[in-house]
Amino acid sequence: MQSMDRLRYRRFLISFRRNLRLIRGSFRRHARRNLLVLLIGFLFSLWISSRIGQYYNSAQVRWLKLQSFVQPGILGGAPEFAAKESRLAKINVKLCSADGKLCSYWGPHQIWDAKDLNRDESWLVPGRIEVPIGVKAVLQMKNGGQLVLPFGQHTCSSQRLDCQNISTMLVEESILSAVDAIEEACAADDWTTRPEIVHTIGPKKHAKERDVTMVAQFSISRLDRFEKAILAWSGPVAAVIYLPDHKDAVALKKYFSTAGKANIYASVTLTLIKPNYSRGAHTRYPINQLRNVGIVTAETDYIFVMDADFVPTTKLHAFAHSAIIPLLEKATYPTAYIVPCVAIKEDYKGRYPDTIKELQPLMKSGVAHITDPRAGHGPTSTRLFMNPPLFGSSPAFEVCFESQWEPYYIVHRDKYHPFYDERFKNQGGDKQSHALLMNAIGFKFLVLRDHFIYHMDHPKLLWTGEGLDQAQQKDFTLFENFTPELEKIFGKAYRWPRGCSNPFVHSSRCDIQGIGTM
Repeated sequence: MQSMDRLRYRRFLISFRRNLRLIRGSFRRHARRNLLVLLIGFLFSLWISSRIGQYYNSAQVRWLKLQSFVQPGILGGAPEFAAKESRLAKINVKLCSADGKLCSYWGPHQIWDAKDLNRDESWLVPGRIEVPIGVKAVLQMKNGGQLVLPFGQHTCSSQRLDCQNISTMLVEESILSAVDAIEEACAADDWTTRPEIVHTIGPKKHAKERDVTMVAQFSISRLDRFEKAILAWSGPVAAVIYLPDHKDAVALKKYFSTAGKANIYASVTLTLIKPNYSRGAHTRYPINQLRNVGIVTAETDYIFVMDADFVPTTKLHAFAHSAIIPLLEKATYPTAYIVPCVAIKEDYKGRYPDTIKELQPLMKSGVAHITDPRAGHGPTSTRLFMNPPLFGSSPAFEVCFESQWEPYYIVHRDKYHPFYDERFKNQGGDKQSHALLMNAIGFKFLVLRDHFIYHMDHPKLLWTGEGLDQAQQKDFTLFENFTPELEKIFGKAYRWPRGCSNPFVHSSRCDIQGIGTM
């Protein structure tokens, strides 16, 4: 039995050696062809491996992974605030019959004449007209008079309002109407328990989706300052004004009652927020929540989120519309175009720069300098931004993400762009956390060469308003709370510049220039 097994083994071994000699001979006779086939197979396997690696390390996969952790307003999740769907319902004037059983709604930006009103069944025996917050109804009477109804409920049987005498009704959105409603709530005896008021007033001329909206948030102390930004930006604007103190309503009404002020904001999608003062949470400025409100209310696909202290160059919007949008549309990876920011000394009395040529002498003389030139904005590499490219005319140059960086950028708001984490209050970590999350997802950061934003230098920025608590201890910080969450989601390499083409070259350049360091 054992001899039979040995015989079979010897036969198998002889056959295997014979086949091996045949293969060797065939390979030698066709050596070039076989080497080429092996090389092609090896390269194909490398390509397959790289494609699999790219997929599992792509922004799409990281974005999908992030979605399993997000909550409303947390870790880039969409906020609970939703303005677009409900705004139209809030700006309709309500007409009701005398018994209140029949009511109809009349939209803005249209003149409704007596024929339109009389065709409505609820208007056969009119009882009341309800004007919502942020809207005014302009009534033209048959006797030639005119009556403006502010927000609130108006009874037709009152001496002031004779509904049977109405000739036409014009429904208009009004900033002052919204301010009046807020002032009334803040002046009431029970103002501390009045509910939150969040109202958005749309612009007179609506923007197209393929445009860039400048988004900003601030308290009433920045109203005059933000005017310069509105006038410099030729495109759509979404602004959010927060009232941390109930006394701010008086100052807000005074501002918009001044001649011309309401017209400046007529082109702005403006959201006014009066918090619930009884909860105590209003004392900490909800900076990222306000940014998210501005993003949600923006009418365009592209956004530029900045702070109200800054003023953009007058040609930035036109350049963003004509050049940056096409580049973002063609990009095969998440991309953010950074707008450099500079500070100008407060005692400067000359003309403010609007071009790189006008900015250069101010930078050389020390009148202007990069804002927070170390970790905050040092990675933006202002030295490169101030110098023309050696070759070609590239509108932007690439930089890599660095820790504690807080740039301002133009992005497509729906392509892997996270919302701001609303757990950050007051100052500290609010913008840094957003840039860090974008880097973890895989964004590529490109800095504009020919455009910038500027602001007047200040030794230390303080939130203004009696309702803001400047000294309250933070209960959510960047390093102690936020970064451990990112490490849990993306791994320990979440700070590595994932979207950067040459991170090692960039790191060496930063060391030589001494920028972007702690």
